[in-house]
Amino acid sequence: MNQRIHFIGIGGTGMGPLAKVFLEMGWQVSGSDLKASETTHYLQKLGATISLGHAAENIEGVCDVVYSSAIPFDNPELTAAIEKNLNIYHRSELLAKLLNERRGIAVGGAHGKTTITSMISWVLDQAGLDPTILIGARFAPFGPGAKFGGGNIAVAEADESDRSFLRYHPEIAVVTSIEADHLENYNGDFSELISTYKQFLENVKPNGVAVLGIDDYEVRKITAVYPNALTYGFSEDAKWRAEITELKQVQTKFSLFFQGEKYGDFTLKVPGRHNVSNACAAIVVCDFLGLSAEKIGQHLATFSGAQRRFQIICEKKGVTVVDDYAHHPTEIIATLRAVREGWDRRVIAVFQPHRYSRTKFLFDEFTKAFFDADIIILTDIYAPPPEEPIAGVSSEVMVKRIRALGKEVYLIKDQKEVVRFLMKIVRANDIIITMGAGPIWKTAKEVCQLLD
Repeated sequence: MNQRIHFIGIGGTGMGPLAKVFLEMGWQVSGSDLKASETTHYLQKLGATISLGHAAENIEGVCDVVYSSAIPFDNPELTAAIEKNLNIYHRSELLAKLLNERRGIAVGGAHGKTTITSMISWVLDQAGLDPTILIGARFAPFGPGAKFGGGNIAVAEADESDRSFLRYHPEIAVVTSIEADHLENYNGDFSELISTYKQFLENVKPNGVAVLGIDDYEVRKITAVYPNALTYGFSEDAKWRAEITELKQVQTKFSLFFQGEKYGDFTLKVPGRHNVSNACAAIVVCDFLGLSAEKIGQHLATFSGAQRRFQIICEKKGVTVVDDYAHHPTEIIATLRAVREGWDRRVIAVFQPHRYSRTKFLFDEFTKAFFDADIIILTDIYAPPPEEPIAGVSSEVMVKRIRALGKEVYLIKDQKEVVRFLMKIVRANDIIITMGAGPIWKTAKEVCQLLD
């Protein structure tokens, strides 16, 4: 048996998958988190020792300690690990080791990372290539979104939020889009974020390839630096170009062309044109790895989506309740457009803004993102520590701006009151969609319970 490794914040979206991989590699795994969750219960069943709350005694008998950017330096476990001179790793250092020693596929970009990583992982796994997988969300076939594979391929999300993706040296690097997000970690400078993406692409191994989504303005601008990149999207000049042939509620059909020649026809059971773009990136990667169009299409057709990525929570009494992770204006627009194009129904959007810093940087974009919603409900801004309020940045101000655009919008500051309000206004044939990176998903679950 290997030595014991301890994960501080083991229930986190980045830490849980990594802990699962180490369990499957045969390590003794322990971890701590502030509260129990679906992920901590799952890991416990696999054999991990979980402590609730952070305390120095949690690392007794530990040799290696893993932390993430969400863990403050005064965390008692991290402090104790430093005092004991243990091996201490940032989450991305271990992910880099798993990725860099294999045929690594790193999926980066402002939007679509989780879905594309899940699609690639599903197709490769179903095709028998047995990849090592690290996804930043729960994906039913792989629990917290991970598995340790016996093959020589590793697939992982590449997180730009804290620059940690610069540790990765993949064979294939995907960049879906580049937007002004996480600028608090880039000195408020968008050009600094763009140059960091370029560094990420320069880390691609000599025999590897960059896969770039050129429907995005900023990605298109940097493609000139990477003439050998495989470009994809709906754009006429994309090397891999998609054409949608059918958009239904939860089924989409499209054709894909490579340099003008028909490559194949594909069917998805996840909705929206943004998922066609995601599938296009996944197909390019799988083709580069040697899979045929037929095999890719066969497995892509059975892909059911990752948790909180347009996840239909229930359909009861004529009401459909959907939950989505959309927490950025572009994601909100894409998600609501998918609803509008797939369903002819009244759309009630419930949005929980996430972080004061993001809301401040993207305030104008947020106010215009709800065009395809009929009714909009906003809660207070959800700001996990160490975020502090910023003067003049509030949901109240955002509601006023959205109302000025002629939209029906309500502010219900307390998330607990949202369900009560929804039950007053909802009617048969409505779609309710909860959106945000915070705990707003609980509202979707509660609505479904009350519809019973």
